[in-house]
Amino acid sequence: MKNRDTKIALINKDRPMKNILIIDSDVITSALTAKFLSNYGHNVYVAHDGKVGLDRMGKQHFDLVLSEVELNGLSGFDTLKLMRKCYTDVPFAFLTSDDDRATRAEAEMMGAMALISKRQEYINLPFILEKFFCPSHDLVA
Repeated sequence: MKNRDTKIALINKDRPMKNILIIDSDVITSALTAKFLSNYGHNVYVAHDGKVGLDRMGKQHFDLVLSEVELNGLSGFDTLKLMRKCYTDVPFAFLTSDDDRATRAEAEMMGAMALISKRQEYINLPFILEKFFCPSHDLVA
């Protein structure tokens, strides 16, 4: 465990921690994702439905919102739509098992930064998010 902690510390040493809000009705998945991302140095908060997530955003600044599409109550799409009315500058991405073409198209149309597949991309989540927080710059020759 010591070597793993050292690797995580090396990955994060030059990057400030980010506040990430996870909105997911699945208690186990959201807890695992929160632990996973906090191990990479992020401050992670969890809401188990869209309304609670929106309420939380009114109390604290977040650098990113990760939401499941299928939620109890408001859907992830409805949550994004309502969030954009008050918090236009907060990046929003879907972390979901619903990764078919139609869902991806709707996510893009609604202005989500990305739709990240829990089935195919979850293991790479910290590195995918790193691209959001530290986009590469084009080199000028």
